Amino acid sequence: MDQMTREPDASQDTSDTSDTSDTGWKALLAPPHGLRLMAVSIGIGLHAFNEVAIGPVLPIAVTALGGVALLPFVYAVFFASIMAGGLSASPLRRRLGARSALLVAGLVYAVGMIVQCAALDAYGLMAGRVLQGVADGWIVALCYTLIADLFPPRLVPRIFAAEAMVWAIAAVLGPFAGGLVVEHFGWRLALAVSVPVIALFFVVMPFALPADRAKPAGAAPVSHALLPPRLFGLSSTVGRGSWLLFLMTAAQSVSTVFLAYTLHARLDLSPVHVGLVLITLSLSWSAAAIPVGNIASVEKRQAIMRAGPLVQACGALLVATGLYLMLLPIVLFGQMLNGIAFAMVFASANQAVIEDADPDHRITTSALLPALETSGYVAGAVIVGGLGSLFQAQSSVMAGEPGHVVFALWGAAAGLSLLSFLAARGVVLKLRAA
Repeated sequence: MDQMTREPDASQDTSDTSDTSDTGWKALLAPPHGLRLMAVSIGIGLHAFNEVAIGPVLPIAVTALGGVALLPFVYAVFFASIMAGGLSASPLRRRLGARSALLVAGLVYAVGMIVQCAALDAYGLMAGRVLQGVADGWIVALCYTLIADLFPPRLVPRIFAAEAMVWAIAAVLGPFAGGLVVEHFGWRLALAVSVPVIALFFVVMPFALPADRAKPAGAAPVSHALLPPRLFGLSSTVGRGSWLLFLMTAAQSVSTVFLAYTLHARLDLSPVHVGLVLITLSLSWSAAAIPVGNIASVEKRQAIMRAGPLVQACGALLVATGLYLMLLPIVLFGQMLNGIAFAMVFASANQAVIEDADPDHRITTSALLPALETSGYVAGAVIVGGLGSLFQAQSSVMAGEPGHVVFALWGAAAGLSLLSFLAARGVVLKLRAA
């Protein structure tokens, strides 16, 4: 396999890493890390806000455009485009440099937003979502590479804790903002609800990131592998860690696909109350990510990471039990455990994979992680979609006979969590020198 020759660009700035003793929030927020953290958070926040704020608006938009039958494909092309963007982010960065690549991605995102707002039919809306999906994939993947390169390893756990808070803010504000704009201004303007975030993106990025450095004149072109080595292997932290992240997100896809529908049909919850149940996961993730990120001991963080999938399995079974017994507090407790499980695993697993990657492939590996996690949701949705069809999930829930359905679906989620537990046992968290 071809080896990647790392080009010096905006992300390769280690001038401030001499002090390796301070791992606190004060060190993360001090110059130059504070402004860089803001840039990374805006990029990841744009991705999160676009997903959670636009999602509730799409059914209204597709219906208004007379293409309700295409609604599943609108979602599918968006997630597929995110994966395509994640896969191509590393080559884009090598060609343009990190800062320029992010600005190009922001422009493509803005164009996609304009296309979907001006759509005359559902196909035009899909075209806009494709552009935004590719840009989304570029942005979040490039931000992951910046986490690996712009910050010393000692600060990475706190960075992921900060990004968990960004997701929580997006989960709370996104649906509220989208719904409010739909109600008062219509669905077209609601599709542009992320305008303030993309504007802030363009303001902060040029100042937060070092300038891209030109490639040496006459430099020979280098061949690059699309996928880094050892991904999805069974004998390394890179391989086991990629399985851990993939399987945990696949397990969570059961709730992503079926929980809202089942809450409404089984417990007769209003859309507002369904939304409150759904954001419980993000809020508990963020709340737990802060104390987990404050743990300095690598050994303790590794032990917590390896236990996370078991907590997720318990959460899945509690959700199923709560739905079966029609007891909302049990469902909420299960959702909280699922969020805590991701807080226990997410930051440490990502960092372990990045640190174990071959030095020549660290950028490619970092850029690929968001696409890998998205692929877990896609694969999980296919699995649980098949199970839902097999057990006639929707009709069974509506008929008031959900027992075998909820335990089959969330039991499958628990099974995937147990597989991720086996993968986690081979993930070793080690920190390279800053």
